[in-house]
Amino acid sequence: MFCLPKMKRIIKSTDILKFAIVLIVILNLPLALEVGYRLYYKNRISHNVYFSETDVSGFNKNNFVDLINNKTKNFKTLTVYVESLPYEINLSEINYSVDGEQSWKNAALLKKYSSPGSGFISFTNYFKKVDAQPALTYTQQLLNNEVDKIISLVSTPAVFENLSLEDDQIVDIPGTDGYELDRVLLRQEVHNSLLKFSLKTPNLNLKHISANINSTEKSRLIFQANSLINKKMTIELNGVQSEINDQELISTLNDRPSVTRENVERIAQRITKTYDRETKNSVFVFSSGKVTEFAPSEEGVAVDKTLLINKIIEKRNLLANSNKLEISLDLPYTKTNPEITTGDINNLGIKEKIGHGESTFRGSASTRIHNIKLASSEFDGFLIAPGETFSFNKILGDVSKVTGYQQAYIIKDGQTVLGDGGGVCQVSTTMFRAALDAGLPIIERRSHSYRVSYYEQNSPPGLDATVFDPTTDMKFKNDTENYILIQAIFNSANSKLTFDFYGTSDGRVTTITKPVIKDVTPPPEDAYLDDPTLKTGVVKQIDYKAWGAKVYFNYKVERGGSVIFEKIFYSNYLPWQAKFLRGTAPA
Repeated sequence: MFCLPKMKRIIKSTDILKFAIVLIVILNLPLALEVGYRLYYKNRISHNVYFSETDVSGFNKNNFVDLINNKTKNFKTLTVYVESLPYEINLSEINYSVDGEQSWKNAALLKKYSSPGSGFISFTNYFKKVDAQPALTYTQQLLNNEVDKIISLVSTPAVFENLSLEDDQIVDIPGTDGYELDRVLLRQEVHNSLLKFSLKTPNLNLKHISANINSTEKSRLIFQANSLINKKMTIELNGVQSEINDQELISTLNDRPSVTRENVERIAQRITKTYDRETKNSVFVFSSGKVTEFAPSEEGVAVDKTLLINKIIEKRNLLANSNKLEISLDLPYTKTNPEITTGDINNLGIKEKIGHGESTFRGSASTRIHNIKLASSEFDGFLIAPGETFSFNKILGDVSKVTGYQQAYIIKDGQTVLGDGGGVCQVSTTMFRAALDAGLPIIERRSHSYRVSYYEQNSPPGLDATVFDPTTDMKFKNDTENYILIQAIFNSANSKLTFDFYGTSDGRVTTITKPVIKDVTPPPEDAYLDDPTLKTGVVKQIDYKAWGAKVYFNYKVERGGSVIFEKIFYSNYLPWQAKFLRGTAPA
């Protein structure tokens, strides 16, 4: 049997020492590198960091700021290329600048740690390229303005094919193709170029926009358009009515949803303007027995235009697929209550509108208009106490040159003549109509001797009231339990006078029947009167013909289904002769 000799390893102490030293060095190498990295890159930018395509590794703050200054000193204009054509943006126009201090901080913070906040260097990150972003500042809205200028220069808006209604026939109106530049892309390319301190953007291409309707869809749309002829959509809110007619509805038909919404939006914008209303707080100033300043509170109305657009499209499709000629649309809106209502600021019971009267005076002479304005102002802000009988003549007072009235035509002694205060009856007529609308008892009222054209503008005959102090007055009674405030609104631009009564509604409802006209008689033959003050051949008309008639209407006021009072108003209009002065003096 053979035996292996024992192997003895003799390890010298020097070998152990060498091994220990090597091991210590290896173990402490990362720490040494960490310390070295921190010492070298203290107040410097880390390895492999780029700024605007420039390697800024090891740059200190001064080096870095100098670099920014060199890059920006000639950076005054940015050239945007669209279809290879240049368009310039003056950087001063957008308040462009680079914050060197903040840019340095951005770059200096890019340390090569293994993870944010770890505090240890990652050798993988150490060799990875990192871009430091400059701290740009510019006014976004100003840049948007410059972008819009370029877009307006390079873009050609498409005129989309659409359907129209002409003489009850559907007409196809061809479109014109367009070209547009992507606004978002242009803004992004401008921003990227500013980040790189590049004097120009990459070349951008225009997008072609086809304007014509798809041939397959066109047949369907024409069929739908034909089904909308002579149909309409109606909207009503707070007594205000509006409609969308067949021509407008047909114009919204398109195979592109975006074009459809754009066409509908124009209609929605018109509707919104009709109904949108700001909230108004009430104003009530009482002084010397009269309300010197008054404005009723009003709820605010805000139409939801986006929802309105959707509803118009929905209702249009329903209307096209039905046999109905009309469809109603519930207006989408929100209400805002006033902070101060009319009832909050007075203890007289002035809370709401209870009566409204109006008349127009188109064609009136300037002196007549002056008198209407002056007379109506006497009643503005007047308060009628509960149980009080209102006398028009008493409140109006003296009507003469002394009180500011001018001469205009009046009816006196069976003739139409010039007299102080011509036009005051326009005011009494309007007041009469407001009292009727409020459902108040009319104590005294008399019609004019003949039918006056002013009082039949937008009104049937028989709703006038003449006054002539002291013989003829217009009176009514406030039989409510609260005060009534009169507000006069004189609108010279529209030749319109309005009286609104404010108080507290007690639930009464007024019914006025349509005036009945009977016993119509023609005017007499024209009369010519010789006038020695006029030269021969001169003819001057001094009175105008009018047909005679008898008119009546029924006035009924109810509350809770019971009649409070009822009255028939009669008007007896005489046939009126036209009169002319004929000159007899030598020519």
